[in-house]
Amino acid sequence: MTLQVEFQAVVLAAGKGSRMPEITSGKPKCLLPVGPKPLIWYPLYKLQISGFTECIVIVLENQKLEIQGAIEKCCLKIKIEYQAIPGNEDLGTADSLRLIHDKLHSNVLVIPCDLVTDVNMKDVVDIFRKHNASIASLFLQPQNYGNLTIPGPKLKHKPASASDFENEVSLPKSLLKKHSNIKIFSMLVDSHVYIIRNWVIKYLKSKENISTLKGEFLPHIIRKQLSKLPKIGEINPSILNNEQNDDIFSFSKEGDLDLLIRSISTFNDHVGDLKSTYHEDSIRCFACISEYGTFGVRVNTLPMYCLINEKIIENWNKIAPNEELLFNSSKAETKSTQVDNKCIVWEGAMLNERTSFKNSIIGPNVEVDRFSRVFNCILMKNVILKERVALENCIVSDNAVVDFGSQLKSCLVGSNHNVPEQSNFSNEVLIDSDHHRPSKVLLNNKKSDFFTFKSEEDLLKYITDKVSKNTNSVFAKSLEKISSMIKNSNTSKTPSDDGDDPNMTSSDI
Repeated sequence: MTLQVEFQAVVLAAGKGSRMPEITSGKPKCLLPVGPKPLIWYPLYKLQISGFTECIVIVLENQKLEIQGAIEKCCLKIKIEYQAIPGNEDLGTADSLRLIHDKLHSNVLVIPCDLVTDVNMKDVVDIFRKHNASIASLFLQPQNYGNLTIPGPKLKHKPASASDFENEVSLPKSLLKKHSNIKIFSMLVDSHVYIIRNWVIKYLKSKENISTLKGEFLPHIIRKQLSKLPKIGEINPSILNNEQNDDIFSFSKEGDLDLLIRSISTFNDHVGDLKSTYHEDSIRCFACISEYGTFGVRVNTLPMYCLINEKIIENWNKIAPNEELLFNSSKAETKSTQVDNKCIVWEGAMLNERTSFKNSIIGPNVEVDRFSRVFNCILMKNVILKERVALENCIVSDNAVVDFGSQLKSCLVGSNHNVPEQSNFSNEVLIDSDHHRPSKVLLNNKKSDFFTFKSEEDLLKYITDKVSKNTNSVFAKSLEKISSMIKNSNTSKTPSDDGDDPNMTSSDI
């Protein structure tokens, strides 16, 4: 199947991963490790095996080089054109398409960077072609969590954000008149795969107040689909072209040949009345629902990230047919004899002797010292585990260091964080610490109130007071450890260590 002439593919990779900041802070979400590949590899590979020879990838300006470098290592055959958008603005998915509208000359297949699925893109393409649709979208069957354990505080994780749900659904009379039999689904997952006709892209360009595709543009165009087509003469004749007109029906007007073919065809899209095909609607939005038994995950929350890494091996042959699953990179140095068959080891990793690994993802350039064990974990780029470290059900982000003798269970360790030696944490989020003194450590997943301390003595007094009043032993123990670290840093500090920022805040702890 060759689609490159009829369709242009656009991969949305400018998201900031705001639903899982613990593991995306300081790292492009699209480069999170999923099995043996970065997350963005999966939609790119899906496009490649669907017949696309080129695509556009939308990225943030400040992440372009990092993303480009990571994708080049994947040796994909598809040609990629990177389009960078400003990273200092809060831009939605519709904004991103609007910014590159001059690059889009045909119908557009939009796919997110966080989709991992075995669904055949031909299914949604066929619906788009069959009905000459304005927009066709793909919905996935929900996946079973099973007994999946999510690292971090013991919270009730939701499958998606609250903004994805409505308490009630209103069905307009115009819809009920056109379609007497309606089936409503409540558990399907929006894949964010959309095939959009070129005139819709042109119309989107004129609607600068619309920022997102799913939350704003789709509801908008569906409402337009259900509205009445203006009669001849109602459209202002003084407007000569669509570039100056924001009336959607002037964009969606069908050609005479399309209308003639439909008028002489025996095909009809509905039953129950004798009205013409599509009830003469020029705006037509369709959905493709994946078949039961197919696999598909949007990796946009922490539970979904854990789920995909749990399921990736068993679903690999369906997701990436004809692509060998590489369990142990030839560029890794694996001296350990205890690496089970559910582990994936990336290039540059060094697993020293007398270490043990089970069901874990070991990212690039990870170093694990002797007598350490790693069970059911994800270790990202450049992580260092010192001797006698024990990790179970943890996610450790880029450049983190877990020092000698530490034991972590069900913890999230942020990028560049140093876990002090002999630490013992369970169900914690540990982020943003340096070697000298604690900085923005998140305790019990709750941020402290924001105060300013004029000296470290005032900060120590604040900690002592909190310890005396707090009955939570884990919280008190953490505060005492912070106090000890500050005192130790004071004893080794030289006058030049004071730096340019004499004030400390409670957000520093």
